[in-house]
Amino acid sequence: MKPYLILIIIFLFVLLQGSFLSLNLVLMTILVFTAFNSSRQSLWVAFVSGLLLDLAQGTTFGLSSLLFLVLTFLLLLYSKRFEPTHLFFLPFFVFFSAILYSLVVWQQIYLLSSLVLFSLTILVLFILKFFPIERARGLKLRT
Repeated sequence: MKPYLILIIIFLFVLLQGSFLSLNLVLMTILVFTAFNSSRQSLWVAFVSGLLLDLAQGTTFGLSSLLFLVLTFLLLLYSKRFEPTHLFFLPFFVFFSAILYSLVVWQQIYLLSSLVLFSLTILVLFILKFFPIERARGLKLRT
């Protein structure tokens, strides 16, 4: 998937998350994109979306970018040795990343929203792995 397409999706999620949604869909989208597209583009996407999220939420500018970059880098390191799209790994990574994000940014643990992200990640992984829409069009997803 092209990085500008994922940035459009992330921009919509930033608008939702910055206005009324407390679910961290931006973090989940970045980590799923990184798991399926392990390249340096993922770091740029994480940086830009973190800046957009900080602007939309009014939090400390650059904090979300730093967290997204660290988490994306950890996932990229993991993907060099193991399979990052494994059904047991990625949802748990998103779950603990969401808890870390809520602790650092909001100084609280939002366990329910992290569990919802866990479930959404399983659903997204299931859809991307078992209904390969992208491969039919010639786009490459690493599975």
